[in-house]
Amino acid sequence: MPGPHPRGAPAEERLACLDALAAELTARGWTAYVITPRGRPARLFVQNPHDPGMCADVMAAAGSGTGDWWFWFGWAERIAPADAPDKAAALIVTELRRPVDVGWERTPGGHGHRGLRRPGRAGAQAPLALGMPDRGTAFR
Repeated sequence: MPGPHPRGAPAEERLACLDALAAELTARGWTAYVITPRGRPARLFVQNPHDPGMCADVMAAAGSGTGDWWFWFGWAERIAPADAPDKAAALIVTELRRPVDVGWERTPGGHGHRGLRRPGRAGAQAPLALGMPDRGTAFR
């Protein structure tokens, strides 16, 4: 993902962008908090309050050519310019409200981000049929 090294002024700007987006999302009743792992760029964890399984990490990064800051989903999909956190919040809410069968698919064994991934991505496999066996069918 493009962006500056996570030290100094760029790190402060990244945090300011993520804080502004977190404020927009929490004002809408969503869970949103900044995670700052040691030695890595900060990111925003966002969770649908009505469906906790629908969550995502959001990053802020400056474009390498222009220097303009953008919000990005953890799966490298650009969301909106960082100077428009209200627009980014609306797009994130829309994305994380989609039913699983429309915009997401379960990953085999629950791997991926919270066991979900976007279909059509590299390495994507067909969705699993999630169901219980018929009565009388034994697991072996």
